[in-house]
This record gives sequence, structure tokens and C-alpha cells, in this order.
Amino acid sequence: MSEHKAYKRVSTGLKTLDEILHGGLPSGEMYVVNGAPGSGKTTLALHFLKAGVANGEKVLCLALAQRVESLQQSAQSISLDTSGIIFEDLSTVAAIKALTARQTIFDTSEVELVETMRALMDKIEAEQPRRVVFDGVSQLRMLAGNPMTYRQQLFTLRDYMASREITVVLTDSQEVASGDRELTNMAHGIITLSVETTDHGSDHRYLRISKIRGSNYAPGLHDIEISDAGMQIYQSHRQAISMRLADADSMHITALDSIASGLSTLDKLLGGGLMPGTTCLMLGPSGTGKTSIATLFIYNAAKQGSKTSIFLFDESIDTFLRRSKGLGMDLLPSIEKNLIHIHELSFGDITPGKFSALIKQDVEDWGAGIVAIDTLTGYLNAMPSKTRLIAQMHELMRRLNQQGVLTFLMVAQHGVLGLSMDMSIDISYLADTVLLLRHFEAGGELHQAISVYKNRYGIHEKHICEVVLKPGGIYISKPLGRLSGILSGLPRYVDSTDGTMELLTTDE
Repeated sequence: MSEHKAYKRVSTGLKTLDEILHGGLPSGEMYVVNGAPGSGKTTLALHFLKAGVANGEKVLCLALAQRVESLQQSAQSISLDTSGIIFEDLSTVAAIKALTARQTIFDTSEVELVETMRALMDKIEAEQPRRVVFDGVSQLRMLAGNPMTYRQQLFTLRDYMASREITVVLTDSQEVASGDRELTNMAHGIITLSVETTDHGSDHRYLRISKIRGSNYAPGLHDIEISDAGMQIYQSHRQAISMRLADADSMHITALDSIASGLSTLDKLLGGGLMPGTTCLMLGPSGTGKTSIATLFIYNAAKQGSKTSIFLFDESIDTFLRRSKGLGMDLLPSIEKNLIHIHELSFGDITPGKFSALIKQDVEDWGAGIVAIDTLTGYLNAMPSKTRLIAQMHELMRRLNQQGVLTFLMVAQHGVLGLSMDMSIDISYLADTVLLLRHFEAGGELHQAISVYKNRYGIHEKHICEVVLKPGGIYISKPLGRLSGILSGLPRYVDSTDGTMELLTTDE
């Protein structure tokens, strides 16, 4: 029997988590949401309860670790309405004593786990909920006289809930009693939350399904974002960018045989332009014109009705638009015609999963045929590690290529002159085309040069040409055949007659 027929599913209240769980949590079972303080355990549990309310179910929250008022304030901070949720405050010894005194026949001066658990089940019996959350179940562990009593009471609780088909979520923190495995061993499923601090000081939250018995789920670390709009989960890059493979018509992508820059000397250098479904890497130090060269293709493609998504990590939208307009490429009309989307991203706020979701949305739902990431060096600061960046880029480029999307990646190298400039990340092997841009000194001035370092899908010229960025346009020179040593940054003239460099400006 398939898992979907074997289990009735209940929603967690979080759409992406339901997708990760292949339809939600199997109902009538016990689940542990485990993680360090501040990782989002209570927030996830409140979403779970609210989903029950929305489904017309009776739900109960047993507040063991914090006061009900504190829980309600937390829910209010994420715009989550708690109306319909029944709360029971058990966050103090006095509250537990009161519960055991009014719901059991025992009259004891000690608060013991057996009486507390019996009182809790009496409360559940009286309310008849379909969903129950034990928020801070580790507090019950502290009431146990010995591990055996604690284990017995957990089994009793599990069997009681299962017999009434109540779906239970217990939030737990292993830091309270490290090595305790009773809950994780007996639970039907475990959702583990974690928090990591990146090198630039921002905290990133992650979710991982540790186990769901008898059910498949999407593996890996999934990014979590908690804001005033609630909890948002983004699937890991392997799942999030498993986009459907479809033709250009169904994807609303304008099909172009090739994508040209509109600058004849540059297109000739590339052997005619760039192909859809490929990746172009713009490599060079700051100020060499990487973004401006990529904008030429974007500007020309917009004239033909093709849509582009631009992701800016290193500069503001206003600066990008002003510079492009100064070079003769006014992008504002194309933006107003909904042909260009620009996302200004902060590396402190973006996560790998969220970034993949943004790209997926623009490609699948909006129909972007070109994606530009400026720069990958800036995006690296948002990643937990360089290894994860390479893994995500490998999967992302593969999927975008399969969908016929042309992708531009800008990578900044450290330094100004020289052959051995440092790269923070080397993904040149992933790119189909690599444009190498360099500074070089000539005649007491700093110049820029461009060459095609690699092109998998066509014949290209191997000349090195000068790039001139000036008000009103971008110009590419004839091959700098009189110069040697350009890539070193210190060229010398070879068989020069007049000591000048000729620029093409007549047809550009």
C-alpha cells in the first residue's frame, strides 16, 4: 500500500514544510520538534495548531516552558492569530500543583510526574482536541524521579494519544538533559531545527527532517526565515530548483536563436553572441566593466521582448540604473513594460533556499529567459560555506540550462594588475563561456581589456581587445595586436609605429 493511502495527512500550517513531508504529517502520531533555544520550535508548533483551527479542529497548547501570555505575545509578533487555540498554563510549579489538585484524587505536597501526566490526560479527555502541543516537554523530564518512570509515562502518553487519533507535537531542547533519547526513540517523527552564525555575523536558521516512520520526505537542510509575517521555509537547493522541464512556450520564455549584445565587435569576439541555455561567467577585478558588458545583452534582449531577472548583491538599484543610463542603456522603459525585474539583496538577509525560490519564481511564474547574478562574490557572503555555494551553483546552472535560460555570473577578483589575482570562488569549470576582463597600463593611463577565455558551444576569436566605457556608450577596439603582456597589466608595444591604439567608434 502506498504511503498516501496508508496515512491520512494533517497540514503543519506551513506550505513548504507540507511539501517537504510529501503532504503533511501522518495523523494520529507523536512528533518531536527538537532544537536549541531560539531556533523556532514554538513558532512552528503555533503554526501547526493554527492550521488545525483553520480546518475546524479543536486544538490544545500545554505551555510547560513559558507563560501563556508570553506565547501569545510571540504569536502576535509574527502576526499569528491565536484565537481558537486552547491554552493551559503549566509553566510554574504552582500551576502544576493546581492542575493535579483539581483533576486527580491524589493529595500530595510533591509535584511528581505520574500525577502531572494523569492530570494532563484528564485535561485532554475533557477538551477532546484533535491536535495537542506540549511546548517545552523537557520540563516534564525534570519532574521524573528516575529515567524509567519518565520512559513509562511517555509510552503511556503516546499510546493514549494514538488510541484517540490525536496528532501530538512536543517541542524539546536536548541541551536541558543531554544524552536523553527517550523521546527521539519513541517518536513517529523528528523535526530538527538549528541556528548557525555566518562569518559576517548574521544568524541563519535551518530545518531538517531527521525521521518520519513509514513515509518519504525531502532530505537535507532547509532554510527558515522568521519575520513579522510568520515562519517561511525554503527547500534545500536540490529540491527547490527541481523545476519542471518544459518548452519555451509553456514557460513564457521568448525563444531566441542566439542572444547578441548589439555591439558588433563584442558579438564577433564571441563568435556571434551567446546561446540560450548556457552560462556566461564575467571574470575580472572591480571596475573592469563586468556588469556593464552583461547589461548590453540584457538591454538588447529586452528590445526583442525577452525577460530578464537581475539579482544585485553589491550595489543599489538606483546606482545600477544610473550607470547603465549613462552608458546609453536606459533600462527604465523595459522595467515599466515588465521585461526586467531587479532584486536588490542584502547578504545578511538572503539564504540559499530563499535565493533559489526567488529564481524559481521569476523563471517559472514570470518567464525570465535571462538571469544575471551580480556578483557571485557578494552572494558568497550569504552562504554558510563555499562548499554549499559550489553545490548550489552546480545544480542551479544545470536546471537553468535545461530550461533554456541564459545565465550571467559576475565574479570579482581581488587586486588590480597581474596574472595571479586571487578569486574568492572558482566556478569557471561550470561556465560555458568565460569573458576575462583586465586592467592594464598604457601611456600613463589605466585601460580595460576583454578576451574570450572559454566558449564551449562555438568558435570564438582569441584576440584581446580594449573596452572603453564613456558617457553615451561602450566601445570595443580592434584587436590589440601591437601590445604584448596585456594580461599581466604591464604591456609593451611590439613593432609599433605611432604608439597609439585605434578604437572602433564608427558603427557602435
